[in-house]
Amino acid sequence: MFHEERGKMYMKKIAKELLRMLALYIILMAIFVFLFRTVFMLTLIPTGSMDSTIEEENIVFATRYDIGEEDIERYDILIFIPPDNSDNLDVTYIKRVIGLPGETIEVKDGKVYANGIELNDYFVKNPMNRKGDGIYKVPEECYFFMGDNRNQSRDSRFWTEKYVSGNNIVAKAKYVLFPFRNIQYRKL
Repeated sequence: MFHEERGKMYMKKIAKELLRMLALYIILMAIFVFLFRTVFMLTLIPTGSMDSTIEEENIVFATRYDIGEEDIERYDILIFIPPDNSDNLDVTYIKRVIGLPGETIEVKDGKVYANGIELNDYFVKNPMNRKGDGIYKVPEECYFFMGDNRNQSRDSRFWTEKYVSGNNIVAKAKYVLFPFRNIQYRKL
């Protein structure tokens, strides 16, 4: 009888511990889901449009809290809902900010200019072809984007709606997390 009661007592302790662990697991999962829906983002890169900086099939860590107009600078790599597909919130692109609100961007002879000043393109590895040459006047509260792999990027130069509204920006890329051989601890 003594062993039987002792066994029941152990079973109650085990059941209590399992319930406590389950509750902890549920709370941690809720926190994790909340953080990755509101503060952070992980994204798989589906194309080579950012090759040389971010390769196809890399996983990128991004933040959602620093995407206000005052936080966005030229050369930031942002994740956004493309303007030609803004009704489908499941589709996002990742590209580099080239033109800021109110600027005039000129793409000419393989070079890019903002308000007449040639931009630094240290991140572009191959000479840019002439496809997409033109002058683009960026509206207020909008941005002009280009991929780092300029010859293989469907970006602002080729979209019907050329500019991305600040409201369509969802995150700022920070680090390449995977594959591990490509981990980048520097700001993208």
